[in-house]
Amino acid sequence: MAIEGKFYHEISKFLGVSKFFIGYWKKQFKTKGVAGIKLANKGSKGYLTSLQKTEIIEWLKNKEYWDFDELVTYLEREFGVSYKSKQSYYELLSLAKITWKKTQKINPKSDTERVKKKREEINNILTKNKAGIESGEII
Repeated sequence: MAIEGKFYHEISKFLGVSKFFIGYWKKQFKTKGVAGIKLANKGSKGYLTSLQKTEIIEWLKNKEYWDFDELVTYLEREFGVSYKSKQSYYELLSLAKITWKKTQKINPKSDTERVKKKREEINNILTKNKAGIESGEII
């Protein structure tokens, strides 16, 4: 835009950057060409190789039940990796197509005796009020 003759204050307002920023990159382009405006940041090296990620994904897929802390422990023990953010663990789970809360067949907090008593209580109420429910008087 600067090379095309636009004023720095227009470009600055349009892009939301300072005038100095525009001048710096215009100078880089004029002296070094396109190579001068390419970003040099290559990003950081990941903690795990693609082979290690594949191994972790297979481990996750072969588990019947697990919890989040187990994944954290596994990564520390097997690969010496400990992430600062939980998001990194969630990404591994996502790659394995697993939500971080894997369902279980049976509710571990279920109390069968309480459930049985509650069913009986509900059945008693329904039986006691059957006529009113059928007539539409009780909803």
